Amino acid sequence: MEQGGKPASDKTAYWKCIGKALFWPVILLLQAIKIYLLGCIFVYASRIGRGLLCGLCVCCSITYKDKSFPHNHTSIGEWKGKSPEEIDREVQWRRLGEVVAASSRTGAKLFAGAIEPSDICQGQLGDCWLLSALACLANQEGAVQQVFLTKEYNEYGKYRLRLYDAPKEAWVTLTVDDWIPCGSNGQPLFAKPNGDEAWVLLLEKAMAKFKGSYAKLDGGVMMWALECLTGDHVFRFNLNRKTGKWERCELVHHPKPEGGYDIRLRPTDDVLDSDEMFASMLFYNRKRSFISASTGGGDDTKAVNGIVQGHAYTICNVKLVDRFQLVQLRNPWGTFEWTGDWSDRSPLWEQFVKVKRALNFKPADDGTFWMEWKDVYTYYQSIDFCVRTTGFEDIALDLHEERPCSGPMLGCLEGCFRYWFCCLGVRALFFSHKARRFERPEPSGCAAC
Repeated sequence: MEQGGKPASDKTAYWKCIGKALFWPVILLLQAIKIYLLGCIFVYASRIGRGLLCGLCVCCSITYKDKSFPHNHTSIGEWKGKSPEEIDREVQWRRLGEVVAASSRTGAKLFAGAIEPSDICQGQLGDCWLLSALACLANQEGAVQQVFLTKEYNEYGKYRLRLYDAPKEAWVTLTVDDWIPCGSNGQPLFAKPNGDEAWVLLLEKAMAKFKGSYAKLDGGVMMWALECLTGDHVFRFNLNRKTGKWERCELVHHPKPEGGYDIRLRPTDDVLDSDEMFASMLFYNRKRSFISASTGGGDDTKAVNGIVQGHAYTICNVKLVDRFQLVQLRNPWGTFEWTGDWSDRSPLWEQFVKVKRALNFKPADDGTFWMEWKDVYTYYQSIDFCVRTTGFEDIALDLHEERPCSGPMLGCLEGCFRYWFCCLGVRALFFSHKARRFERPEPSGCAAC
């Protein structure tokens, strides 16, 4: 719609900028009160409410059990060709507190310290597409916390999360309990905790409930997971091996006659060459969007030079240092890395010390590794993008769950310091980003980065 020869959306953006410039102190103050002061009060009020309403149940060993996602074969689904009786016989359901007891002295927590991709470890389920998406979120501050409406671990075992239902164009709230399917050794069958953090296990369970069962997570589309977790715009570039070009596709949802939706890819007219594709990755990485890569078809029991076939990886970073186009990837298994140039044991790190310093490279057997771009498009078939919306939603109150009483107050003080003195609030206000379409970088974007 045009108003006075200028699009209405442009005028709205213009007046928003004017409003920010005039009223930024008030906006920053109100957001700080909402995030930190009211957030801290809400946590303590929630604790009191749970203590009054659920305290007696916990004392009597009565905890929350999700009847819509029961602790039996129906929630596991068709898994490894096992019969329902075999699944019920072999799978033990244990609470989070029991699962992490062997690896923690302080007990289970929803979040413990910084949220990092190293918190994620894949189990006996082919949901690398989901765990790679979770690793994308773990790379950006506040992204994982946005999914959780329940902000901390609780003994009652009831957690509320929100996921985006794209066909309905609406957020849905899912409630799950903290009972986790485990094997005979008492360890989780699927995603595994790295320490005493519970968020990965609960998010996997919420996604399993959203899809219908754990088995339905076995194989999937990573950009659908990113769309579901963020509500943001997603798209994919597939490599055409014949032309050497990258061709963009959009994610669409087609209704099925029996109900539900199919996920399909719709081709577009956007085609990029190798350098344009790397420039796009630099551009979106700088905007803190999520990027991931897949090796296409194949058996994930096979690997070529450490790159697993038929597997999804997180792209953690994209850098141009001197003439080198470098991409950092992570295997959701938490191990099994690339063995070629710029791998952890590559002599190139000592040969090009400037690159080593620029990337702050430190070798570690954590599933994370660097590759040169020409090697990436040799081994990987598709790259997914999630154009992340950034702003005040990125800022989360750290509850410091290791300090049950003073943790929220400590998080409030630390958060306010970073908000005001480290320009966290200014960055959220003036450098926010929201887009619902693919943006081509400027021709000089690669060099500028």
